[in-house]
Amino acid sequence: MQGSRSKLLVMGFDGLDYELFKQRGPAGLEVLPLYSPVPVTGPAWTSIYTGDSTTTHGVRNVYGLETRRRYARNELLHWVGWYGHQLFRLLRFKPLHRRYVTRARTQSKYIWDTLSAAGVRVKVVAMPITCPVRKVNGIHVGGFPVVTRKAWCYPAELSEKVPADYPKWCDIIHCFQDPELHSHRHWKRRLKAMGLEGPKKTLAENTEKLAAFFLSLPGADLEMIQFSFIDRLGHVFGMGGAPEEFCYDMVLRLIRNVGDAVRPEAMMVISDHGFQGDAHTDYGALGLGGTIRDLIHLPAGYTPTVLDVAPTIGGLFGVPHLCEGNDLTGVGPYVTRPREEDEREKADIMGRLRELGYL
Repeated sequence: MQGSRSKLLVMGFDGLDYELFKQRGPAGLEVLPLYSPVPVTGPAWTSIYTGDSTTTHGVRNVYGLETRRRYARNELLHWVGWYGHQLFRLLRFKPLHRRYVTRARTQSKYIWDTLSAAGVRVKVVAMPITCPVRKVNGIHVGGFPVVTRKAWCYPAELSEKVPADYPKWCDIIHCFQDPELHSHRHWKRRLKAMGLEGPKKTLAENTEKLAAFFLSLPGADLEMIQFSFIDRLGHVFGMGGAPEEFCYDMVLRLIRNVGDAVRPEAMMVISDHGFQGDAHTDYGALGLGGTIRDLIHLPAGYTPTVLDVAPTIGGLFGVPHLCEGNDLTGVGPYVTRPREEDEREKADIMGRLRELGYL
């Protein structure tokens, strides 16, 4: 259960759009644009955690997949589908598995690694692309994709207390497919077949359960949780009209309810990219509440980026996090990465994702 008051609560929303959130932002929360050089789940969230660019941290796949030559073979799974897997089983072939090795391969330090080493207590739940988890000073329950063959809870004994349905609460994709086996197209087809009302009910229930689980765990100095419903509904039904109203009403409700329960000294609301219509946008949202609002004074013309989140969290705790991003609690001057580098990297990754059918 929540104990002593947390210093910082970070709430992440995959696809939370700056413009759409600013129109509805809750009282007491300052909403700023958060530029995402590569507005794709895997690269962008990893930049948020590490403060490093995609070139440095090396996560270039939407779901943090292995990208070596054997991955090309595993892409055959997109065409094999469910019936092919049953054939593999009948013929006793060893099934092909995608490899979710993000944390095992990237060399960049994550912000909770830095804070844990400095003695700061952390609680990290459902942040995507973080399996297999590593030792922290506190609790870490990994986010999508929750790969059962890997360690996804720290401490390990916590896995006995995590409900079996946690992966489904964590991400609706887990309700429809095994991310290690099935094509990424699998969940979209099934979600669309339900119409909008079915997913709305499932998402509302699962999101409430995830928030309740998060609040049931012991408190910490830094508490982080992420919700992915905006991005998932957006990719299937578009972000506008009824889906948009549903998602942003739920965002405001979660911020209010979780914030009231945790009662942090400071709050950050973050996203890996925005989402309008049927596509990602480059500008997610950075919401600031509590004591952190008074610590950040941006120079004219400077737009925060996803690289600035980790060092800013470190700055709030007085713990330097060495990376490419800027600590926005500092006095500056803030270094701006050349946009042409970002655009080249973005074009390269987007081209590959289109070839694989992700976009």
